[in-house]
Amino acid sequence: MPTEQELHQICRIYTIPCPACTTENSYHRLKRDMARAATMEGDGHPLEYKWQKPGFDSVDPLQFFMGVCTTCGFTGELDDADYRQAGKNPDVYRKDFAGPSLTLFKDGATAGKGGAQSLLKRVAQEDPLVKVIAHFHLGILTQCSRIELEVGRIARYYLRIAWCYRDHERFYPESDLEAIVASLKKCRKRFKEDLGSHVDYPEEPIVATNEVEALRLCRTYFERNYEVLREASIEDELRLRLLLAEIGFRLYQLSDDEDDYKKASTFFSGCIEQCVKIISDKSIVGGLVNRARGILDNAGERGRELRALREKRGSSAKKAKSGGNGAPAKKKAKSDGKGVPAKKKAAVKSKAAFSTERAGDKEKAKVEANGKGAEAEAPALSGERSVTERDKATRQIIVLNEKVESLRKRVEEVEADNQKWRQVIGKDSLTGLPNRIALFRIELPKVIRNFNESTPITCIAVGLDQVAAINLEHGWLMGDKMLQASAKGLRKFLKEEDNLYRVDGANFVITGQMDGNAARQRATEMRRALGGANVRVDQTMMPLASSLGVVTMEKKVSDSETEVAMALYTALIRTLYKAKEMGGNTAEIHNVTRF
Repeated sequence: MPTEQELHQICRIYTIPCPACTTENSYHRLKRDMARAATMEGDGHPLEYKWQKPGFDSVDPLQFFMGVCTTCGFTGELDDADYRQAGKNPDVYRKDFAGPSLTLFKDGATAGKGGAQSLLKRVAQEDPLVKVIAHFHLGILTQCSRIELEVGRIARYYLRIAWCYRDHERFYPESDLEAIVASLKKCRKRFKEDLGSHVDYPEEPIVATNEVEALRLCRTYFERNYEVLREASIEDELRLRLLLAEIGFRLYQLSDDEDDYKKASTFFSGCIEQCVKIISDKSIVGGLVNRARGILDNAGERGRELRALREKRGSSAKKAKSGGNGAPAKKKAKSDGKGVPAKKKAAVKSKAAFSTERAGDKEKAKVEANGKGAEAEAPALSGERSVTERDKATRQIIVLNEKVESLRKRVEEVEADNQKWRQVIGKDSLTGLPNRIALFRIELPKVIRNFNESTPITCIAVGLDQVAAINLEHGWLMGDKMLQASAKGLRKFLKEEDNLYRVDGANFVITGQMDGNAARQRATEMRRALGGANVRVDQTMMPLASSLGVVTMEKKVSDSETEVAMALYTALIRTLYKAKEMGGNTAEIHNVTRF
């Protein structure tokens, strides 16, 4: 697990009150697009991640997927906006969950017993692999507390548990898998006792202790999800059918089970048949047809690979049965002497060989092909450890460089201006909001300095149209009170990570990360909402109708943060007043996005 300083490079910290027990927990969530899957296996398992920051190739992004309450074990996805915002209105969030199930979480925290508490003990262990596997099982336990079961989400959690087991040597080479399995098996009884009662279970969830168990449960729940999707989108149904085929393929590679082969073959054939129908249907045009062609090629190729694997195994089985020279074998081996069937033992070996081949580990594959055995595998494992050590060294260098750079910038800032004075002049005394100086001299240059073209910056200026008339009719005191009330009203339009400023007079600015299309839609919605809204000031209702000016920066062409900030300010004010000149209650979009 990276250190706190290293985590700061790749994560944002979120403090989220637990919807079940109200305990506040802080979580590390990966920054947007920090880690992307560069290459994937058929079931979506990433073989390689592309990180925005160097030195994190040995870190599993799944460690930052779940938010687990350290008190009661209630768990949610950190990418789920509803879960992150649950603390603002917990009653609304909790209405989707059964009351008795939520009580189990709280009672378990009080007594220190129950399925969630049992898994929390695994979360508290130092081994990172058992932590992340426990995270996903807590997520499944939480999903089973819902009034209406979301089988697709449970299926995705089991799929990621399977990936964790598959990535044991890749991300967790020092983890003791046998000890982890033994530890997780101890959770099964309490996990079962705390499961919510559902008629929708296609199969009762369990604590999965290996990849095969996790994939079988994943497939079972996706099959139930498939029945629902068949009534929705053709494309969603097609993609899920292909995913089910790939999961079956992977299971057949691991288990050599004929039922797994039949299921995978059936779903591949179904994909091919459905794709042909889409391509042949002249009423369907555009992107769906092109995507169907791509899936058709993929499903056809993978189906041939599946049949080839079966034929290869069939030939090997016949050869082994005949003793290798066509003569019948004298004695049939029933087990390996330890109660393990020979067929299952061979399947385990096949699993290891396939996992290595699919991961692109040429060195280890070469060792296995030459028959050098376990002794020759040491260089490959050593190589994996060297990658981890190299990653740690890279992260340490980056942290040190960032410290040096931070100190240098700090000295420059202190020499240029007194920090306390900057805070004083950067605050609007009437509304308490940051002012124009804070926005265009302090905050915006910082954002521009770290600008990334994948996350455009947008400023939305909001000019209250009726303040001047209210000053004339009711006096300046009433106008000031309206500005104060309006500042509170505008906060309701803020989204996560947005900021609100009062730049001058009756003009406010909202800043956030959004592209031009999103900004246009948002400005339109705000104009409509403000046009019909009022604020109460001393028992008097006053209109919030406003003119809006929108400026989006999608590309930075100047090297000076100050110049870019002032160019944005100039464009924003011109756009706002152009909207006012059009009669008010209007949104105007600036047509330049390069600054």
